[in-house]
Amino acid sequence: MHPGLQLACATWAMAALSTALVVLRLYTRIRIVKFVGAEDHMYAWTGVFFVLFAVFIQVSIHYGLGQSFWRLGIDDASKAIFWTYVANSFAITGNAMAKLSMGLFLLRVVQTRWHKIALWAAVIVTVATSIALTIMLWNQTSPIRASWDPLRTPGKWNIQIQPLSVGLGVWSSICDFFFAIFPWLFIRSLPMSQREKIMLAGGMSLGVIAGACGITRTVVLSRLDVLNYTLNFVPYFAWAGAEIAVAMVCIGIPTLRPLYLRTRGLTSAYSNQGRSHNASQLPRFVMCDQKAPSPPPDPVRDSGFSHARTDSNVSRPPPAYTETRYDSVDDIISEYANRNVDVIWVRNEVRIREEVAEWPLRN
Repeated sequence: MHPGLQLACATWAMAALSTALVVLRLYTRIRIVKFVGAEDHMYAWTGVFFVLFAVFIQVSIHYGLGQSFWRLGIDDASKAIFWTYVANSFAITGNAMAKLSMGLFLLRVVQTRWHKIALWAAVIVTVATSIALTIMLWNQTSPIRASWDPLRTPGKWNIQIQPLSVGLGVWSSICDFFFAIFPWLFIRSLPMSQREKIMLAGGMSLGVIAGACGITRTVVLSRLDVLNYTLNFVPYFAWAGAEIAVAMVCIGIPTLRPLYLRTRGLTSAYSNQGRSHNASQLPRFVMCDQKAPSPPPDPVRDSGFSHARTDSNVSRPPPAYTETRYDSVDDIISEYANRNVDVIWVRNEVRIREEVAEWPLRN
């Protein structure tokens, strides 16, 4: 099969997968979890940039990408190289956005100061190096046109972009492994079962696969012969797209757990539902002894602050006293990391009824 056709098929397949993940993630966050964060917006923009990468790769293939540079016409060869520059700009930026999405998610759940500093450092360096490489890509020569039209536009080469691209590829792979290993540093200290720790950290550690793709892309790039650009750079663009697509899969799949549980009929309520509108109000708890004659209590609404406990001196609360389920990754982490709710235990069997007080919640 023609190398250009192979690249087009692989790129569009990965673009379709990435687009599907973006749609499913936004549906999950908007309709089920009822919360959309900055990392979700960044994830969506990563999907948009990947589709644009696929579009411009297709345009470049139309003009000759995947064929020998020396067999193409001068005009077609120039246009093929130019559109790969455009596609590569979206690939570099999209790769940085994928890492930024993961970094913003982790920044929202970590509590330790040095954890936040390390995450901000990784995010800032990744974004800065990606922007710098994109600028240098378009300023390799004087005049600029000489870099994609060397046969008709004599010029001077100011920057050797290939070594810099290799350096960014190394850093990109390091960041992938960093974001994959980092969750284990804070999840292990949370008061949850070992199974939950492995589930959460394992789901966010799938980024090692993206790191492996980044290493492969870097090795391929370091061995390419630029004199036959339109043919030799096909594997580079294939692995560049694969790195972004795999990163989107690794970041997106853990956030789809609420959707999976909803489709299986295993859950009907999520922690962010029903509490956002009361987030600024302090709940008041009224205890009613069931032994004394009293009118039927009002229906009990679970606010997300309830908790169940049984020991030798405390009887189990009635069925209305329930425990809230947390079915998304960030909900589970936030529930354990930010639990500051006081619980009142009564020796006799009681019924807890919540009323909303009209004063703001103080931190």
